[in-house]
Amino acid sequence: MTRYRLRSFGYWLAASALVAALSAAAAHAQGKPDFEFHRDLAQGKRFYLSDIIGDVTVTGSSGRTVEVTAVKRSRQHGNPEDVTIETVELGDGVALCVRYPSERRYGHPSSEARLGKNPCSWESDSRGWHHDDGDRNDTEVNFTVRVPAGLKLHIGTVSGDVHAEQLEGDLSIHSVSGDVSLNVGRGPAVDLETVSGNVDLLDISSKDVSGHTISGEIRFRGPILEGGEYDFATTSGDIRATLPERPSATLSAATFSGGFSSDLPVNQDSSRRHRHRYDATWGSGSAKLYMESLSGDLSIRVNK
Repeated sequence: MTRYRLRSFGYWLAASALVAALSAAAAHAQGKPDFEFHRDLAQGKRFYLSDIIGDVTVTGSSGRTVEVTAVKRSRQHGNPEDVTIETVELGDGVALCVRYPSERRYGHPSSEARLGKNPCSWESDSRGWHHDDGDRNDTEVNFTVRVPAGLKLHIGTVSGDVHAEQLEGDLSIHSVSGDVSLNVGRGPAVDLETVSGNVDLLDISSKDVSGHTISGEIRFRGPILEGGEYDFATTSGDIRATLPERPSATLSAATFSGGFSSDLPVNQDSSRRHRHRYDATWGSGSAKLYMESLSGDLSIRVNK
């Protein structure tokens, strides 16, 4: 009887372990976070997130808590467990930095001056970056972020999209290879930038708005506020601005091989050399609107 009970108990332990392992695997398959972060930040504090390979989704939330989850996804090279997410305490906030094996092995944190601007900055040692088969890692890290209003917010990735909505604060959203978008945002400054991708600034209310890309289109929808500055530039792509009403603004626009259309009156430079330059003054002209594309069309629409 005792032997039977011990054997049964052993079977039960083995079955329980198997169930636990299968449950863990199923949870991971369903996207259970590989990283979680919660931190209360007061208005005016800084939150900085730097991804390298992966997308970032950001939404505004009530309360004062920053909530972050991240899910790693293996690709062709490397072990996802070798990719870490480092928490860096700042004097005025906190930063989350994705680190790959080659950085940790052959690099070191940047100088204080560079870290002040970019808390995730990392420099190679005297030998430079070294890449061998053991360093190759292209694990994807996808973030989901919820942030309260009133922060100095910097969200960036190198290879991936950043999509944000319902944000309020000093907002900076960047990518190198990917689209960046903000749907409903307000604050003292809103800056979206990428190198290869589209820029969408939709339902934005701020006196300092910029959208820049090298290869991609730019869309802006929102008011041009008196005394504000709005700067949109791309090398290859269209720029479209949709305004709720006629602004009090001064326009400076240029395109080399594209066209220009506007619901508002504009002047075209009549000189041959500057035949694709346009300017206008509407109302008091207190705001500044800059639009420039090398090989794309420019358009201004006013919803009536």
